[in-house]
Amino acid sequence: MPHPTRHPHSAPSARRLMQICRRTVFALCLSLLGVATVWTFRPVSSGSTLVLYGAVGYAPEVVEAFMKQTGIPVTLINMSTGPLLARVSAEGHHADWSLVWFDGDAAATALDQSGLLAPHTVPALPWTKLGQALLPADGAYTPTGITLAGVFSVAKGRAAQKLDWSTLLTPAEEGKVGLANPQLSGPAYILLANLLALHGGWPQGQDYVRALQRNGMRLYPVNGNSELALQTGQIDLAVAQSSAAYALAKHNPAFAVVLPPRPAVLPSVIAVAANLSPRQRAAAEAFVRFVMTPKIQALRLASHATDAMYWPVTIGVAAPPNLPSLDNLPVTILNPASWGAREATVGAWFDRLTAQS
Repeated sequence: MPHPTRHPHSAPSARRLMQICRRTVFALCLSLLGVATVWTFRPVSSGSTLVLYGAVGYAPEVVEAFMKQTGIPVTLINMSTGPLLARVSAEGHHADWSLVWFDGDAAATALDQSGLLAPHTVPALPWTKLGQALLPADGAYTPTGITLAGVFSVAKGRAAQKLDWSTLLTPAEEGKVGLANPQLSGPAYILLANLLALHGGWPQGQDYVRALQRNGMRLYPVNGNSELALQTGQIDLAVAQSSAAYALAKHNPAFAVVLPPRPAVLPSVIAVAANLSPRQRAAAEAFVRFVMTPKIQALRLASHATDAMYWPVTIGVAAPPNLPSLDNLPVTILNPASWGAREATVGAWFDRLTAQS
């Protein structure tokens, strides 16, 4: 699998900071007002406590295990990806966090290019071929697992049908296709980027998204909302992150997952803040290594969180049994530098498009 082109690390700029910030008032307000779940596993000690901004459901279990094994204090602030990125962007170079953990290497690359991430923090691990392809050249973030941005969640009776991206434009699907709003959901931006990439790139792929809009696509805040709309009959096809779709199929046999052609690889990534003291950086890097140990990956995969439905990126760790093999599945690896850099532009265009409905 070809390695995506990486752009060299560049100096911080206000423009790049704006590119990584979600453009919606909803996301920004959530992050700035601190509407998030906070776990403090030890009393805060400014010299040694790690602060993790997390958007992965199994983070509390991992933090608790890390605390128990190392005794290093950790404060976890848990929120969804959109508010997390808005908060990180708003803090800029005066970061209150030590580590961030969320879905999306495009956003991570934008943070890196803004000078917010510490380089050379990726541990030496037995990476899979796909995992190796996702490593950044400067080692500024570590992929911790893979989901797919954009699989079809449908009633089980439709699983045998031939469903592809053109299906979403048919009269039969008018007003019956739902997806998470890319301006509120971090993973949904990668879905939008892939739809554009698969249909000519930027800006040529706009025609396909416009056709989706004309056919009555429905937008929901996050993947869970679109899956709920599917279960309640508001839509009959949800284009969702694979973890949400497979979790629904696992817990409700009335639903199934169909893989469309070339879904986008969506890695979860963990990164270390650039402004840490040497002592804090050492502790943060220890947390990254801990996250990727086979024992803790097993803990993550056994979690009841939806995010547990991921494909590992290291050799010797098995994916959940109801996930298909990625070995022979054609997928898209989007260039994180180019799609991260144009997120503000794409988001503004999408805002204008959807405002017309």
